Amino acid sequence: MKFKGEVTHLSQKGLGVVRNDADGISYFVFGTWPGDWGEFEIIDRPLNNKKYGYAKLIQLIKASGQRHQPECAYLGIHDDACSGCPWMIADYESQLEQKRNRLVYAMKRIGFDMAQLHVPSVQPSPEQFGYRNRFQVKTDGMKFGYVAEGSHRIAPIGDCIVLNGACRSLLKAMLASLPREDWQPGAGFDWNFIDLDDELSVEQIALNQKRPFKQGNTAQNERMKCWLRSRLNANPRIGKVIELFCGSGNFTEVIADSHCSEVIAYECGLDAIKQLRAKNLTKVDARSIDLFKPYIWKILKKSIADAETLVIDPPRAGLKNMKGFFEYFVSLRTIYYISCDPETFARDAWAFAKKGWQLTDIQLVDLFPHTPHVETLAEFKKSTLAIPNG
Repeated sequence: MKFKGEVTHLSQKGLGVVRNDADGISYFVFGTWPGDWGEFEIIDRPLNNKKYGYAKLIQLIKASGQRHQPECAYLGIHDDACSGCPWMIADYESQLEQKRNRLVYAMKRIGFDMAQLHVPSVQPSPEQFGYRNRFQVKTDGMKFGYVAEGSHRIAPIGDCIVLNGACRSLLKAMLASLPREDWQPGAGFDWNFIDLDDELSVEQIALNQKRPFKQGNTAQNERMKCWLRSRLNANPRIGKVIELFCGSGNFTEVIADSHCSEVIAYECGLDAIKQLRAKNLTKVDARSIDLFKPYIWKILKKSIADAETLVIDPPRAGLKNMKGFFEYFVSLRTIYYISCDPETFARDAWAFAKKGWQLTDIQLVDLFPHTPHVETLAEFKKSTLAIPNG
């Protein structure tokens, strides 16, 4: 079934939303931007919601004033096109505006009065191309690339303009090595994955081996570290710090350089903890533990009870296990929350607010231009102000 309409806004996942007046349903459409007028076709893609569906753009009748021709030749709306940088269709200023909108909408939806919160503009990336220091490709031995939108198909690429020089060189070396019989997937698998970053040599490339996590934009990572450093420097009473999801110590180094008394850094992955320990940071005790384990706060209660400061940099799931969290952090005065997902951040921030925590500073950073991703940096202070209902 085909229909015509206007894309009115973007979904929380960054897809264009267009309403079909014929059936009263709004559809999510990849490769569109607010203000686009087009002809769309409804597609059979499962969605557990009768008010919404998925459609694809058949013909762009009138382009949004913010839309422009993407610089990447591999981005498109056809079935085998790369979908890794879906917002490259729009000018950078409007991308930043939409990223801010993602957080504002998530906060408002969860219950915050946005008139009481100042959400500044997103800090732009110094480089819109050539910024990315890590990436993952899929390969079947004959080709490799990223995954096509809404599918399990490899979208083959011959280059990637968002990668930095070192990563782009790795990409070219792998392309030159195809075809590779040893990269063919086993029975029942569509592909193998290859994790790469700018600290890897060609000789170290390996199938299906996760590389240690690192923030994907070096310049913006430094901006985030500067934010944390400035907040800690402005905090007259840091005391003992608990750091959750510390990784290999990206932010731990900043914390250790502050006037804190000690740091206990927790991470799920043992390899990351080994890397952190190898840095021999003073005042830091690095420990490996599953932070998503049920009743984790009860397990950690002896370590966290006297902590005055908490630093959190969780994966997209956020703090999905909050049971006992506030019961055992009894001495906590300040929370620094670094989030990669607006929706889970809003959920956790609302849980903090209901327990009397005030959001005192918020910054937004664009880590990945041309994608819906936005990084949120927030400071919470224990407050005696009225607690929101809910």
